[in-house]
Amino acid sequence: MTDKVYETMKNIVGKRYASDNFFEFINNTIDAYPYELDLDREKLPYVVVKPQNEEEISEIFKFANKENIPIYPRGSGTGLTGAARSPEKGIILSTSRINFINIDTDYGYFECGPGVTVNSVDMALAKQGFFLPVYPGSKIVASMGGMMAGNTSGHIIDACIGKPADYVLGLKVVLPTGEILETGSKALRKPSGTDLTKFFVGNDALTGVVTRIRMRLVPAMQKSFGIAYFEEAQSVAKAVVRMYREKVPAPLFMEFMDKASTKVGFEHAELPVPPGCSIFFASLGSSKSEASDNAQRLLDVLTKENPIRAEEIKELEEWMKIWTAREIIIASLMQKHNGQFTGPEIVSALPNLVDCIKELENYGEKDPIFENIPVYLFGHIGALTFHPTSILPKDWDNDKKRRLVEAEFEIETEMNLKFGTCGGEWGQFGKRTEFFRQRYGEKGYDLVRQVKKVFDPNNILCRGVLEGL
Repeated sequence: MTDKVYETMKNIVGKRYASDNFFEFINNTIDAYPYELDLDREKLPYVVVKPQNEEEISEIFKFANKENIPIYPRGSGTGLTGAARSPEKGIILSTSRINFINIDTDYGYFECGPGVTVNSVDMALAKQGFFLPVYPGSKIVASMGGMMAGNTSGHIIDACIGKPADYVLGLKVVLPTGEILETGSKALRKPSGTDLTKFFVGNDALTGVVTRIRMRLVPAMQKSFGIAYFEEAQSVAKAVVRMYREKVPAPLFMEFMDKASTKVGFEHAELPVPPGCSIFFASLGSSKSEASDNAQRLLDVLTKENPIRAEEIKELEEWMKIWTAREIIIASLMQKHNGQFTGPEIVSALPNLVDCIKELENYGEKDPIFENIPVYLFGHIGALTFHPTSILPKDWDNDKKRRLVEAEFEIETEMNLKFGTCGGEWGQFGKRTEFFRQRYGEKGYDLVRQVKKVFDPNNILCRGVLEGL
């Protein structure tokens, strides 16, 4: 079968873009998790294929349906639910060649391919005075196709900007059966009623492969920045709750780092180490004065919770250093401890934010496997989201690393069920399937299975991910 799959893929996309190379297999199935891949040749993919358009993808799906071979789309592999590692032997369909960007100011939208990076789109839009409402921590390498599958805005606060789906006007999609579908509209007004686009944005890559994304152009706004330092993390949580209750405009970004991660991050960015934990933000406005006014209103709220210091950041260079301290905090922590990182996504409901952060301050006590493991707490606190992050030794064996990751998802499940929430950055299946079944019940889970079967009657696309990893 291996030879037949490879030869067929080679005929569809050309010899250069179909690979049965061992290192290509590894490169296109690995993710950020600390444990190693199973390198048993019988468990690795048949082939890595890199089509250039929807017609080639259609032919790949038709062959896969005929031979009952699963297909796993591959963007950049930055997802953190385990779905980036294909659970069964199959075809890895890389979208890396579908990487175009077209900005159409006459129509008021841009179109791009799923393989283009978030950063490339962001930079292209910025040059023309527009803003991309997507900002994952991995934006340098994360793909736009991955953003659509997860419907994630990353660090951006939903209450300020919303989700990517709010800006998607239409898509071109290849269904798992090989049919090619266009959704949405070329108008700046999205369809009312039934909008097929909704089946493919935030679909966990279960219902089709997106080949063209059309999003509304968003004019760039002015920003003002602020930061505050607190002795206690719970005071930071109280300030965020106060921000929402006092109806202060939610900022674009609002990040939190505990004392330990603040110290490491600021040292790495060559900034003076502040005296406590930190919260920093970027407020928006249609003018610089409006942005500054919004930032000051937010600083006034933070001041009511008695920070050590709270101030507007006047210089962009200073803000970029502080932002860099947060953006590269995981790399800084791994370098400090010469280890590997892993961590869940805990989301609080607004009334529970203080209790949530208090509980997370004792995260390392939740399971014996965390004993003697450095644990740091940071996250997108404006979006009520935390990432308690463990740095584990590189020399742990795979089984122990897997057990720690399992413990993290057990904690994530427990806490998000308790708060009535769910992850807002990553997908909902793979390692989260059990959570989904508990959160939404067997009927909710069965509905997803039935929807997938309508689009994918032979369960070709991402087989095993919905079932759980």
